[in-house]
Amino acid sequence: MPFLAVLESWCHALVNERALTPVRRDVSSMVTLLTRHLPWICEQPWSADFQEEIQDLVRTTQKITLTEPRKELLRGVTCPSCEGLTLVRYMPGDWSAECALCPSVKLDQRDYDLLVQSQARGLEAVNP
Repeated sequence: MPFLAVLESWCHALVNERALTPVRRDVSSMVTLLTRHLPWICEQPWSADFQEEIQDLVRTTQKITLTEPRKELLRGVTCPSCEGLTLVRYMPGDWSAECALCPSVKLDQRDYDLLVQSQARGLEAVNP
């Protein structure tokens, strides 16, 4: 993955479209420029291409540095939406749990703990 080339091409597009002063060709300078103009970038018709290429850089970096999030199945807890045993946790990650099948189910730590307690109470009621 040509990291510098990808960042440089997006910086070049940004500098040309916004009539900005070019930055040095180093990762820190280019990332700073792109980050500073991210709200504007997100409004552009090419923002999906930008997102895809930057996400590819992130994934590659995570693989190289062995910091790629690991997916762990949360055994015994069912999804509140599909009721499948499909809740997973990404370590490290932003969410405590999410459903592998239902993209809208994302639980923070508090909601996950409440779900576990609720399901445990349900099991106690069935098996007194």
